[in-house]
Amino acid sequence: MSSDLRMLLHALVNPTSNEGYVRDQQTLSELFKEPEFFVALQALAADKSLQQQERLMASVITARELKTKWRSKALVPENRKPEVRERLFSFIEEGDMSIARPQLGLLVAIARIEYPKTWQNLPQLLLEPLMMCLAHLDNLSSSSSSTSTVLLNILWTINALVKEWRTVKVSHGALVMQKFEDVFTDPVGRVLAIWAEHERNGQEDLTLAEAGRYSFKILARLCQWQWSRSKGLQTQEAHQKINHLVHHSVHHAPIIQAHRLRLVTQSNSEKLVRSLTKHLRAIGKWWRVMIGLDPKGFCKIPGVTTGVGWWWGEVGGVVAGSDGAVANDDSDFIPYPKRFLLLGLLLFKDILPILAHDHPDIFTPHFILSAFHLLVDKLLPLTSTDLEALEDEPEEWLVGESFDEEAWAFEFRPCAERVLIALNNACRNVPKEHKTVADRIAAPASDLPSILRREAVYCALGRLSRSVATYGGVDFNGLLTGIASWIGNGQPLHRIAKRRVAWLIGEWVSADEDAAKLPIVWQMLLHLLSERSEATDKAVQLSATIAIKECVDLWELPIDYFIPYLQQTVEELTKLLGEAATLDGKRYVNDAIGVVIERVGDQILPYLPKLAQSVPVLWHSAGGLEGEWLFKASLVVLTTKLVSAAKATSGDLMELVIPLIEESLQPPAKDFFEDDGLILWQTALWNAASPYQPTKETGLIRLIPGLLSMLGENMDLLPKLLPLLDSYLLLDASGITQTYGEAITSTFAKALTTSKPNAEAVSRILVTVSLLIRTAPLAQLAPLLLHSGIFQHITTALEDDKASGLILAAYLEILSRIAILDPRIFLQLVAESARMQNRDGQKLLDEVLDALWRNFDYVGETRMRKAVAMGAGALLTTGDLHVLDRFDGEFMNIFLDVLGEVQVAQDDPNSIETGLRPWQDEHSSQWSDIQYTPEGKRRVTLEDSDPAYSVPLKGYIVQILHQAHAVGLGPFWDKADQGTKRSLETFLS
Repeated sequence: MSSDLRMLLHALVNPTSNEGYVRDQQTLSELFKEPEFFVALQALAADKSLQQQERLMASVITARELKTKWRSKALVPENRKPEVRERLFSFIEEGDMSIARPQLGLLVAIARIEYPKTWQNLPQLLLEPLMMCLAHLDNLSSSSSSTSTVLLNILWTINALVKEWRTVKVSHGALVMQKFEDVFTDPVGRVLAIWAEHERNGQEDLTLAEAGRYSFKILARLCQWQWSRSKGLQTQEAHQKINHLVHHSVHHAPIIQAHRLRLVTQSNSEKLVRSLTKHLRAIGKWWRVMIGLDPKGFCKIPGVTTGVGWWWGEVGGVVAGSDGAVANDDSDFIPYPKRFLLLGLLLFKDILPILAHDHPDIFTPHFILSAFHLLVDKLLPLTSTDLEALEDEPEEWLVGESFDEEAWAFEFRPCAERVLIALNNACRNVPKEHKTVADRIAAPASDLPSILRREAVYCALGRLSRSVATYGGVDFNGLLTGIASWIGNGQPLHRIAKRRVAWLIGEWVSADEDAAKLPIVWQMLLHLLSERSEATDKAVQLSATIAIKECVDLWELPIDYFIPYLQQTVEELTKLLGEAATLDGKRYVNDAIGVVIERVGDQILPYLPKLAQSVPVLWHSAGGLEGEWLFKASLVVLTTKLVSAAKATSGDLMELVIPLIEESLQPPAKDFFEDDGLILWQTALWNAASPYQPTKETGLIRLIPGLLSMLGENMDLLPKLLPLLDSYLLLDASGITQTYGEAITSTFAKALTTSKPNAEAVSRILVTVSLLIRTAPLAQLAPLLLHSGIFQHITTALEDDKASGLILAAYLEILSRIAILDPRIFLQLVAESARMQNRDGQKLLDEVLDALWRNFDYVGETRMRKAVAMGAGALLTTGDLHVLDRFDGEFMNIFLDVLGEVQVAQDDPNSIETGLRPWQDEHSSQWSDIQYTPEGKRRVTLEDSDPAYSVPLKGYIVQILHQAHAVGLGPFWDKADQGTKRSLETFLS
């Protein structure tokens, strides 16, 4: 295999034709399944007689594949694993890092699997070459290049190993990390000390710089692991090590930065500059992680506040010296890379609470105001890049700003906003800066620098709005009045500040809901929304849209404050919906309209036709554009809200609604918003007055075949599809059964069979079957129950002693409902079912009656138990001898049980019996969805007229006993147990 594999690697690295390359790739892929192939491939990666590209390919493929295939004994036999592990260590001497590092990464991955169980001597194998390198470190310039290679590869591997294991939570993970700490802390610490001495002396050596960086990262990760452990597991020795590394990093961070500043101008020092930059960044990241784990504890370590203070000072010096536009450059080869400055900001943010609480000598009013001015004056203003984007594509710029929720971690302005909030939160007990903010926006602004400062101050006020609104200092009404004095001047530059004004209003109202009642809020927002001139743009209008949404979406306030502005708001939002250039922008408008509809309820009705007319145009214009499906989903949601608002008049919207539902449930749309389409469908049914509006061809009725098809094909959607069918039955069970009864019952029969292992699904299907029986004409439905096999399924399932009690109870209720409606049809169903199964009809009836008694105790709900008792009583009126024979004992005991649970109040014989609850109370979650819809009325009408709820059981039993005596109950009554009869007579008297 070795020679063939050599030839294959050579061919892949040096292809002569595209066809040959594809063929060789396929050959290589097929070899992946061959036993010991990866062992041979790794050997070639270590073979220095091959070309570099051939070795690189072998190394990368081996590392990538063996990380996931190491446990496969077929591919890597146990007897070959020692050879692979041993060869991995040969790459420690590999000078080509691109070849060595994949294999060393594989070493770490295998160690994660095999250490300490199989590879017990792994730490020692890594320690020995490290100790050999240490002997040469004092005179590194005279040592061989191989020593440098081994040193860096060993430290890289140890770092990767510690990184891999530090997050392992199982108990042996802690033991492994403790072992690594015991073995590596001292020698790695010595490497770091040697680097530190050279660095303090200003010596320049790339190998030592990289060794120092890796050494710091190893020790930092070990310290982080100790710091993350519970307090009871942290030893004094561990704390000493952490303190030592903190002291080291605080002392050397300024030295590293000073060294960088000397080198950045030298063109021949790029690699060293990059190494120092990474080292400095590693220090900052480690401080942040340690602060995040235990802020107070870490800040108590001597030197931490000094170190963070130095970093913040560096940021302050750079920012204060700028003209408000800090260089957005993260190159390693500039004095202050972007990530260096961001780390300073984030570190400052992280320790602000500790400074405020524990260091009043540092956290003085002067310090706070200096930091505040630095942030607002230098970091919050929009940059030239922002201004260019606002000028060219204001809508796209705004959308990008809104979407980028993680921008605070890698952009100056969002990061500065976070720092500002942290600064404000930290200085609760010192003079506030809010008044300073208000004073700075009193004067009118006309030139660009002044407008940018004004925009930055509005930004600061918005970010601090909750605090300002709570603690005072700014009169919001007065602030808006001042803004109103210039906002209508028509100056083009003012659009920069107008966008922020709209945003500020939304932020402020979210913090102080009562501010939404101020007329000036609505006057200003509607001005910003409706203005069309050079002094505005889409960013302003969309910001006003978002602010309107925030100001309306205040459910604890009565909506009266908004009603005077409703008409203009809807008109302007509808207009903007057509004007917005991006689908994301249109979606913002959609969302605002949706909230307005939800909040104003019936008062939106005059504007529904115009809103509905806009949806198809928007839908079709979105086709093929970026963000199409997200936007179309928002249109479906908007249409759902239109239907909810229209309620019983929603039939006029069906020509819009039904195509949206149909497209939502077809590929490719269903992959994006199938659930939204189902919600629209359900909402349309809840609010429909008839399934045939506006016509049978265009009404909701036309969707039933598709619904039944989905029910038969997608069992996972049963919980969402069956409520749709319930709604159809409540609308017109008779007509739907006449047209679709056969399809409905056959679908149920298939679903019951398919869902048998899923008790929850079967229970939900039976709820709908029960509703079908209660709402459809039984004479029409009975043959369908037989021919579909549902009735036979129920009678057979009642014999399953392993079935769920809830399911058995549901079966009993269905049979009882049939008996209550027409006991003779019930007996006919039993007889016909027996005939269809070639069974004796009387025997099947006996089995059904046995099951009725045997499973009665599974019936838990009072209404359901009463229905079973009524069904049993109804059967007595048929005069069937097999039924009458059950009177003594079984039926009488059922009557007595339920009569004991339901009683009519003595003072109100017409009241609902005790123990029975209205359907609304028993199904509160379902009722909350339909309470204010036409379906709510339909459901209440059905449930309140349910005999098992509305007919007193006492009177019912008296009536059926009279009827039963007329058809032959007498002899069975006479021979019944005297004690039981007396008890029954007592209840019935």
